[in-house]
This record gives sequence, C-alpha cells and structure tokens, in this order.
Amino acid sequence: MDQSFDVSTQGMTSTLNKNEGKTTQLIERQTSRLPSIAYLGLAFGSMLISASLAASARPQRRFGYSKRLELANFVGQWVPSLLLIGVYNKLVKVEHEMLSARSVVR
Repeated sequence: MDQSFDVSTQGMTSTLNKNEGKTTQLIERQTSRLPSIAYLGLAFGSMLISASLAASARPQRRFGYSKRLELANFVGQWVPSLLLIGVYNKLVKVEHEMLSARSVVR
C-alpha cells in the first residue's frame, strides 16, 4: 500500500495572490534584492558591534554605566530581526521557485 500524499497548491495560487496586499508584495520585492547570506552577515556584524560597544563601556560614579552599554543593547536587539528577515526572504524565494517549477511541469 504505497500511497503518496500530495500537498499541492493548484487551486490556491490564485487565491494566495489575491489575498496578498500591496504592502506584502513591496516587502518581498525589497527583501529579495539582497541575498539571504547578507542578512546573516548583517546579524553577525550587529553582534560584533554590540559586543565591542559593551566591552568599551566604562563605569561612571552616579549613573552606573556610560551610554555605550545602552547602545550595545540596542544594536544587539537587531540580530533576531535581521535573522528573521533572512529566513522570510529564503522562504519566499523557495516558494517562488516551487511555484514556477510547478507551472513549468504542467
């Protein structure tokens, strides 16, 4: 009993395109301009900048630490967002490749 389960989007492609808004299409166009590895590089760079800012923060008498520590935390919080944008970019590219391959096969 070899049964395969086909998860096709034959009737859904037109529905998906109708439901996507102009904002979503704009975001996809903008994020697809950079390769997915660029987002990983930006995230890694943010980690390095954040670590260097935190290491260079000096303690002060009245206020705890200098503003560099706050800036280090701010830059460090970019990392998850950049990684998430990179994953979204990759998923969108894979989806477009699968849909274009499906339309060529038909």
